[in-house]
Amino acid sequence: MIYFLDYIPPHRNQVSNNLKRLYDFYLTALKEQLQDIDYIGLTFDFWTSRRSVSFLCITGHWFDDKWGYFSKVIHFSSFHERHAGFNISRSVKEKLESLGIYHKVVAITCDGGENLVSACSQLDGSIKRIWCCTHRLHLVVINSLGFWNTENKIDNNPNNCLTTEITTTTTSSSNVISNNQQELMDTSLSDENETGIINNFNTNERSEAESATIVNDESSDDEQNLDLIDDNWSGNIDTNVPTTNEVELIMDLLKKCRVIATLSKKSSIVSNFIRTNQLLFKLNRTLNKDCKSRWNSTFILLDALIDLKPVMMKLFNEKRTLNLRRVQLDKLTMIELNNEDWDFLSSLHSVLKPFYWGTVMMSGKNYPSIGLAYHAVHKIKHFCTNGNSSNNHIKELKKLLLTKLYTYFFDDIEQFQYFQRHAFFDPAAK
Repeated sequence: MIYFLDYIPPHRNQVSNNLKRLYDFYLTALKEQLQDIDYIGLTFDFWTSRRSVSFLCITGHWFDDKWGYFSKVIHFSSFHERHAGFNISRSVKEKLESLGIYHKVVAITCDGGENLVSACSQLDGSIKRIWCCTHRLHLVVINSLGFWNTENKIDNNPNNCLTTEITTTTTSSSNVISNNQQELMDTSLSDENETGIINNFNTNERSEAESATIVNDESSDDEQNLDLIDDNWSGNIDTNVPTTNEVELIMDLLKKCRVIATLSKKSSIVSNFIRTNQLLFKLNRTLNKDCKSRWNSTFILLDALIDLKPVMMKLFNEKRTLNLRRVQLDKLTMIELNNEDWDFLSSLHSVLKPFYWGTVMMSGKNYPSIGLAYHAVHKIKHFCTNGNSSNNHIKELKKLLLTKLYTYFFDDIEQFQYFQRHAFFDPAAK
């Protein structure tokens, strides 16, 4: 192709030199821009990839002399030292001093990881550490509702429609399911190499593009797993939340939902059925598995299932016409959502919706969010204290969330006072 186009690619040394030149150019421009500001707030992000490579990212937030708001990454690098607070604070101080802004920093926002909290405390005493409100809200939801509980409580009530015998594909819950159930799940997900198994469409007539899409869907999952990160958002999760009735129902429901999401990717028969009926019902949603590090990924999974309910109902009703293997048919039967499941899913979704929009509001990039976050937390508190619903599940879910809302927000007096003070002067909150 190179010869056909008569194109000579640049030498690697040329590319390397150009990258260094561009880096120096933009670093100089950034330093000149930061010289003109009086105060700056920072956001710290610290994480480790699944390849065990750690990264430190510092984002600066400031106003110029015309009250224009800027939010820009001012430093991004790998971190090769021990993740101790002293090492992080020393590295941060060096970077900020090299940019000439260490004395201009007034506040730092970071998650609640002990190493980052320690790092902030070892910087200049005038620099205040402020909550990452989205991280706090993440912990409120995860640690009140037991999204990632590893406890397996056997259900002795034969009439309970939310069975606890469903297996899950997540690593976090692999230790709560039996070996037989795990084997069933492992052997029932993929049907790519099976013979004599067809769906309503002739698999031999499937277009090459469609086949490639299925293969890419499955391989992309593996690629994405390699890029998953490990940060304090997943490290502070309580996997032993007390199993009240509602928490048990959530655990059982999420096991089903997660296996459905996996099956929709791993089985071409199920995937084709869902895709075809999405077109029939004019629905454009994708079922993706949730992850520990972002609670709203679970909400998005539940939201997608609610939108795709007609497709899911049709899948469960017509599963015996899909010519699935026996083990796959058993799998679909195990994860089938009945009326009680759908009702509880709807209740859980309605309770979590204000938390989702609060998370979206707090995650703003192009505007200061502390004032909006303060009022969002109070709105959520008001929502949780409102017990007018006749649905007992909703009442109990709100109680669980309200308890953790106090734990992570209102009971931390010093941080909450910082929160109030900064929100008072935020015009966006007026």
